[in-house]
Amino acid sequence: MAVVIFWLVTLIITGAFSILFNVFALPPAWAVLSVVGLLFGAIIITFILTITLLFLYRFRFKDEDPKDMRKQRFINGILRLALHLMRVKLIITGTKHIPEPGKTFVYMSNHQEIYDIIAIKPVLSKHPLTFIAKEAAFKWPIIGKWLTIAGHVPISKMADRSAAESIIKGINHVKNGVPMAIYPEGKRSYKNELLPFKAGAFKLASKPKADILVATLYDFCKVFKGWPIKKRRIYIHFHPLLTYDEYKTMKTQALSDHVKTMIQAQLDRFAEKLA
Repeated sequence: MAVVIFWLVTLIITGAFSILFNVFALPPAWAVLSVVGLLFGAIIITFILTITLLFLYRFRFKDEDPKDMRKQRFINGILRLALHLMRVKLIITGTKHIPEPGKTFVYMSNHQEIYDIIAIKPVLSKHPLTFIAKEAAFKWPIIGKWLTIAGHVPISKMADRSAAESIIKGINHVKNGVPMAIYPEGKRSYKNELLPFKAGAFKLASKPKADILVATLYDFCKVFKGWPIKKRRIYIHFHPLLTYDEYKTMKTQALSDHVKTMIQAQLDRFAEKLA
């Protein structure tokens, strides 16, 4: 819906200015160039209006309760618009493994870029999914406030007491029925290769005895190569749900190694298939 509204407003602005300045009375080549210029200008204006809307709505949604699906739908709409403007086509496989609405789980995947969440959250839009996200992002203008409003949990880069407290807060979210997401790598890889996993991230699932939804992301690191001329395909594969009963006897490190092996195997399959 946000995508439709965005382009509707963009076309209205373009049409209004075209008529106002009598663009169609110009020679054909100049008319086309003028309309294209107006279109890009209208896109920028509409994007600014969208950011303004985000700013205004932050005062409407003051509650940090992530279970508020009205708020989650609004956020997912904006993220779909962002995904559309990034000119990417999402290729999703394994959707049958996504839990039914109302089920609590912990989402884990590899982490290639900062905008991973833009694709992941709308795909899981039937769930009030919240993320363990880097602390610095919560200080960004407008976006940082929305991260807080949506119920995401900031975590420090340092393996200190505050980072442990963030994991505990995330565990409490899961216990209260809120699906959480965390990247075991702890930082972006910027490539289709895995970084070492932090085994402590798996406590987010093991402590509240939650199932784990494992996903593999591929080619997210290439989104802006050739943008906006070239449209990119990016891939998300959901693995069979790893239930608590399946991993409850594993040590944290063994669980970490198991999930890493799952993701690596799918990265290898993507590399072989898309070579």
